[in-house]
Amino acid sequence: MHESDFPARLKECIGDESVASFARRCGFSEGLIRAYLKAQKRPGMERIVRIAEVAGVTLDWLATGLGPRRRADAQPRASIEDLAGQHARRWEKIITLIEGIEDESAHVAAIEELFTRAQSSAEIADLRQAVKALTEAQKKRA
Repeated sequence: MHESDFPARLKECIGDESVASFARRCGFSEGLIRAYLKAQKRPGMERIVRIAEVAGVTLDWLATGLGPRRRADAQPRASIEDLAGQHARRWEKIITLIEGIEDESAHVAAIEELFTRAQSSAEIADLRQAVKALTEAQKKRA
């Protein structure tokens, strides 16, 4: 299936349920759902997300026809909290390692190396926080 087959995927989502009932569950008018089924209109992302939620299908499958159809078949994604925890642990290790560098020039060089290796704006923001923490730790040691 391809993106242009959205009406067919929507019809699969509706199944044996009436169009009117499915539309109500989505919070849309029956006419709007029928227009999608006839390919007279294409829903925006917010509406595709809502339809996917109501139908219990993956957003990728509904929007493009790619990937697993059912959310239960999709591989679980790490939550934001899990990712934040992983990053926090990584930065704690880096901070501990750099705090252990006693030679001032090596300490500065290690911090500069972190900036050099940063690949994304998110990593740069994390690095800034780490440098701030390192700088504060350095001030406390002095």
